[in-house]
Amino acid sequence: MPAENGALVQSSTGHASPPKHHAVVVPWPGQGHINPLLHLSRTLASKHGFSITFVNLDFTHRLLLKSLQKEALVEQAAQASPDTATAASAAPLDIKFVSIPCDIPAEASGTSDVPGLCATVVNSGPAFERLLRDLRPRPTCIISDIFVGHSQDAANKLGIPRVAFWTQSASCFDAHLAAARGLLPAEWEEGKLIDCIAGAPPLRFKDLPGFVQPYKEPDFMFNFCVQPFTRLQEAHCVLMNSFEAMEGKALQAIMQEMPGCRVYTVGPILPPDCFSGKKLSNSAFNRTPGFWAEDYSCLQWLDSQQEGSVLYVSFGSIALLTEEELHEFALGLEATGFPVLWVLRPGVLEDGGQMTLTPGFQDRTQGRMYIIDWAPQLHVLAHPSVGAFFTHAGWNSTLEGVSQGKPLLGFPYFADQMLNCRCIQDLWGNGLALERHGEGLLTRAIVETKSRTLMSDAKLRGTALLLRDGARQAILSTEQGSSTSDLQCFVEYLSLKSLK
Repeated sequence: MPAENGALVQSSTGHASPPKHHAVVVPWPGQGHINPLLHLSRTLASKHGFSITFVNLDFTHRLLLKSLQKEALVEQAAQASPDTATAASAAPLDIKFVSIPCDIPAEASGTSDVPGLCATVVNSGPAFERLLRDLRPRPTCIISDIFVGHSQDAANKLGIPRVAFWTQSASCFDAHLAAARGLLPAEWEEGKLIDCIAGAPPLRFKDLPGFVQPYKEPDFMFNFCVQPFTRLQEAHCVLMNSFEAMEGKALQAIMQEMPGCRVYTVGPILPPDCFSGKKLSNSAFNRTPGFWAEDYSCLQWLDSQQEGSVLYVSFGSIALLTEEELHEFALGLEATGFPVLWVLRPGVLEDGGQMTLTPGFQDRTQGRMYIIDWAPQLHVLAHPSVGAFFTHAGWNSTLEGVSQGKPLLGFPYFADQMLNCRCIQDLWGNGLALERHGEGLLTRAIVETKSRTLMSDAKLRGTALLLRDGARQAILSTEQGSSTSDLQCFVEYLSLKSLK
């Protein structure tokens, strides 16, 4: 039910004694940053007895409110179900969702204005500090996105331990660290490759994370992204959404570069069912509140397709396409002859125009091209009919595809996605990449050719399955060094800090 500040309370604890920790969790206000912290919050609440206060800005809170209310109805139905496994998974968690004011209009329905979002985050610092002062019981820690820098200021002022959470790859973390330490060249020499990023292949200028590419005069976004890496020593530790089998070299380098900072590798941060090798159930853990309503009808369509036959296409919550790119994608995907599940969210066109496909396209592809606004991606990738994933290569989507053993075809838009694509193709070997600019520029012929290779290449598929097995071992294994073990060590570390 709504709280006084418009927050949704997803209701109460079932613990006989007070929870061990009260964690205030603060994501950067984008879907791809909210999701992993929500999955982490559910794990901490269900397995480690945490009480969670999950803090969104007003506009993201409004966008998620409907999804959370819908979830509550599904959970009530699950609790009444004779399926005891489903009913047990729907047990209420001690997670309270609250919001703080922001200057984004109430009618906003998601945004691709990343600099605008970052400016809003900076301006929300005073409201966040007021919220912290008023919270009861007093928070025992703050777990916040590295890019929510004001949370460190509030933590320092109020004497609350802050845990920095990194939503992207370890290699991308090291790229930001290199930028913060001035290790990237101030000017670019044509043809020169950058080889100082741990756990990444030699990189071209355009492979670097977009906001930290070298500038003669750093702009607002460069400073916003780099400054938090000059203050990591103020955080009590860093949680990394990755795993050793995939990024061991980068993770080891980061720990050597920051000897005074504790780093816990706890990824892939996904619901436990994602590592079962089976279709996902409809439990609360397997549903993620989103900015757009998930269309579950696509799962029935997938049920009608042959195993491994479907190419799943989705470019995330922020990426934009030009009208020309949309048409090249459509014609290239049509030419493959594969069944295709294609997510085209509202507002995906760069100019904000009305989305239209080429004349006759829908008639020609009827029955084998299923187009929806937004998909329950975790369920889709776990479906046996899906053979491969055509993605923008954001880190969440990359990990979700890796955890299901799907080969990846990356078409990067911004931020970390170029680096992820380079690693997918040239380091991990579990997929291919398209170029947005320069050589290999997007055409229908390239879309068709690379999609066909992705769906048929045995080496790509074999490597993808090996990475999947590494992800499963990191989460399901109790051996020292696994992600599950690191999460347990993190909880024990917090407990020791709270006793001092």
